[in-house]
Amino acid sequence: MIKLDEIYGFPVIQNEKDGTVEIKSDCDYPQQSVECESLYHGIERQYIAIEKLKYPLNIEEWKVIIEPTEENIKNYFSPEGIMNYLEEIKPRLIDTKTFFKIEVSYSKGKELPNIILHFYLVNHKDKLNIRNTDTFSYRCFIEYNIKQLTPERITSLKENKINHKWIKNIPLFPVEMIKFDLDNNIKKFKHQELNKDYFQELW
Repeated sequence: MIKLDEIYGFPVIQNEKDGTVEIKSDCDYPQQSVECESLYHGIERQYIAIEKLKYPLNIEEWKVIIEPTEENIKNYFSPEGIMNYLEEIKPRLIDTKTFFKIEVSYSKGKELPNIILHFYLVNHKDKLNIRNTDTFSYRCFIEYNIKQLTPERITSLKENKINHKWIKNIPLFPVEMIKFDLDNNIKKFKHQELNKDYFQELW
C-alpha cells in the first residue's frame, strides 16, 4: 500500500497491485461534516465530468417511491432489485441522457424505509440554469437526517432480510449516468461496483 496526499483531510491509500485508490473516511452521510460534504461533492463531480456534457443545460427530475411492502422488499430492496427495476422501465431511459441516484428515507415512526429513485434527465430546453459540474452536483444533493438509521431500525432491516450495510451506504452513492451496453442492457454503476465490498452481506 502507498500513502498519497490527503483529500479534504482524509487519508488516501493506493493499492500497489491494481492501482486502485481508497479514501479512508468515517462519513456515513455527506452532511455529517464540512469535510464529508466536500469529499462527496468532489467524488460526484468526477462522475458528472466524465460524461462531457454541454453546458449550460437543464435538468428535468422525476422520481419513483418504492414502499416497503412484502412484495417490494422481495423484488427491489437490494442492489440487484434496483437494477431489475431499471430494466423494467428501460424504454423510458433508452436514447436519453438520464442520471440516477438512490435515496433511503424513513417516514416518522416507521421501522422500514422507502427507497426513492431519482432520475435527472439532461436536456437543453427551457431554462438552462445548470452551468457546470458544481451546480449539477448541488442540484442533485439529497438532505438526510443523519440520525435516521437507529439500532432498532437496523434490527428491523435484518429481520426483514434487507441488507442493512447497503441501506447504510446509499446516502454516499453519487449521481451517475444510466448507460447501456451494445445489447441495450443497463450497465452496473461504477461507484457501487467499486465499493460493493463495503455492503455485501452473507445471510
